[in-house]
Amino acid sequence: MPVVFVRVDDRLIHGQIVEGWVPFVGADAIYVVDDEICLDESRCRLMRMILPSGLGLRIIATAELSEALASDRLNRVMILFNSLNSLVSAVENGFSMGNINVGNIHNLRGGHQITPSVFLNKNDVTLVKKLHDMGIALEVRDVPDGRCHDLFKLVCHEDVRR
Repeated sequence: MPVVFVRVDDRLIHGQIVEGWVPFVGADAIYVVDDEICLDESRCRLMRMILPSGLGLRIIATAELSEALASDRLNRVMILFNSLNSLVSAVENGFSMGNINVGNIHNLRGGHQITPSVFLNKNDVTLVKKLHDMGIALEVRDVPDGRCHDLFKLVCHEDVRR
């Protein structure tokens, strides 16, 4: 089972994902990976309701990701993380992927604007640097035909300006 796309997007399933990214990467299943969201029945139910028929959905904890991927040999999977924290947790639990898309991290946690759709607080900056040190590239791109930016370089540039 190939993982065809991995994205950090605090909106999770929404129009850009379903209408833009899913067809662009040819995904036929989405995994939402987050330790809190997988326990929130109403949020899980809502995501299942808004997903188009024919597109599979699994909502799982970060520690379950590697095992879930190993057991799913039929689908082309898009993985959505709610936050950089969830991504780091999954990586620390054995998930591996060289290039991750960062689409939206909104300014709900006291962040500094890095791009129009990405706001990072001090913890997020630390996580970006940690992921970079682990060999994981983070690209910022909101839509498939959008301009791509290296998040680590943007963060380092922001650090230099401060």
